[in-house]
Amino acid sequence: MNKKLIYPLIISACLSGTCQAAMLAVEAGMMDWQSKASDYFGEAKDNNPFITLKGAVANDYGDVYGHVKWEDPDDGSYYGTEINVIGQINLGATDWNLYGQVFDKSKPSWGETNTMLGLSWDKSYGDTYLQVALAGHFVDATYKSFDANFEGGFNGGYVYFLASHQLNLFKQDFKLTWWQEHFFNREDDYLVLSGDGKDFGFNGALSVNWSFTKNLSFILSYRYAENNLGKQGYHDAIFYSLQYQL
Repeated sequence: MNKKLIYPLIISACLSGTCQAAMLAVEAGMMDWQSKASDYFGEAKDNNPFITLKGAVANDYGDVYGHVKWEDPDDGSYYGTEINVIGQINLGATDWNLYGQVFDKSKPSWGETNTMLGLSWDKSYGDTYLQVALAGHFVDATYKSFDANFEGGFNGGYVYFLASHQLNLFKQDFKLTWWQEHFFNREDDYLVLSGDGKDFGFNGALSVNWSFTKNLSFILSYRYAENNLGKQGYHDAIFYSLQYQL
């Protein structure tokens, strides 16, 4: 996935007059992985800085979200990139959509490109937003540390849900978000190479976004995974960051 594509797509859509809502932001912070992660992964998941560029655009036809994330930009041994693009195409006047996602993760010793294709449902209820997606999961992966190449292809199913709510407390704007994604019926070879171990796995995050000025916000997230993100069993982290939104 070309990192240069995300923002030109958003900008061009808005300049053409089809954009009804758009967001551009940069986020920087730390990933503070807890002992179940750091004891297993070492410095690869310990106290790791990150920088993320993110954007989204929506109109009558659907919406697109994308981000590019740099992990450990100051350490070549653990430096990694993450690119995620999610698109929904509205199915008429319903709350149902065609759903597509491409998620690419690259580290010095391994890399994965995950593609999810399926259906989604989303709806806003005042200050609350809900989204659910069901998709097939296709993966292309390389694991240099095992001197092995995963053949790739269909890798089971994918279920995703998200709930967010905006509120005002003490004249301050907050946004609460909870999302979780689930993988099932995955290939045995993939489970060995990825380290996930078991067929069913999930990961997610519970976050609080405090907008203390018009453009600046502080984000605190609890990040967790079970049989996912490279480890069998449970591991978790606290992410904290500052975000500047245009």
